[in-house]
Amino acid sequence: MPVRATRLLLAVLVVFLLGAPVAAAQPALAQPAPPTTTTTPAPGSQEEADKARNTVVVGVAAIVLLGIVIYGNRVRAKKKAS
Repeated sequence: MPVRATRLLLAVLVVFLLGAPVAAAQPALAQPAPPTTTTTPAPGSQEEADKARNTVVVGVAAIVLLGIVIYGNRVRAKKKAS
């Protein structure tokens, strides 16, 4: 049973990291603002930076959690063997 749970966790993790759509992570679509006469940075540059940062944070969190699970399984296996 633990092997199945680990494989399932890995499968879910891979699907999540490869960009499975999540409704809560998608920003709500809003009406575009009318064009202004002031100069602004390229549209989407801040959005792309935020998305990249969020992807890195989620990836690091997933790796840390996977490490905790693997460590816990090893400790449990050693206790069971002795």
